[in-house]
Amino acid sequence: MLIFDCTQDAADFFSKKVKGKIISAVQPAAAAQLLEADSTAHERVDRWQLHVTKFGRIHVLVAMKVDTRYAMMFVGLKRNDVQGFLAQFTARYLVELLVLAGNVLGEIPPQAELQRHVDVWEESFQPVHFFKRSDRSVQAHINSVLDMAARREYVGPGLPVDEPDLIGFDGVANRFYRSIRGSDYIIPAELELKQVYPRLGMVMTEVEMTEAYKNWNASR
Repeated sequence: MLIFDCTQDAADFFSKKVKGKIISAVQPAAAAQLLEADSTAHERVDRWQLHVTKFGRIHVLVAMKVDTRYAMMFVGLKRNDVQGFLAQFTARYLVELLVLAGNVLGEIPPQAELQRHVDVWEESFQPVHFFKRSDRSVQAHINSVLDMAARREYVGPGLPVDEPDLIGFDGVANRFYRSIRGSDYIIPAELELKQVYPRLGMVMTEVEMTEAYKNWNASR
């Protein structure tokens, strides 16, 4: 199951007015509390926070996973196109983590076996829920990603638009240390990979995973 917590700007982005009435895929925060009270029925819940801003006339959305602070940026999404966003999110998230796993671990299961694991993983994304709520700590980290994007836009090569450039941007954003209250500093890419590699049919200890990421990161 995917849960997307939406800031006010994200909630507005995924809403439209029809004959004076607001139609939105985003539910109130109270609905999230009812769902989470029954979340034991779901084997896996991935919770992300969404925020939308504009660079000139271009909409820029950042999705950040709440527990790992793994970030993905989307540029040029259409307003209220929930299905368009979900299609981009799912496809790129899978690609980014498959590429990261291949780079860090050096090998992945054979294609047929890997596809079976990926299919199960993708199925676990259902159902999808959008709620109007946000976490200040997560938002602070989202803002830091947007600062990176602003530097690219105004003093660098410009916003990444194509998928390869967006994957590259996410790769850079997710290798910086982030702090979460009550825990040590984390590297989002490493923490996200530790959650994901079992879904790809890989068997490694956490110590082996940490060492693999450390060696790969040092070699770049």
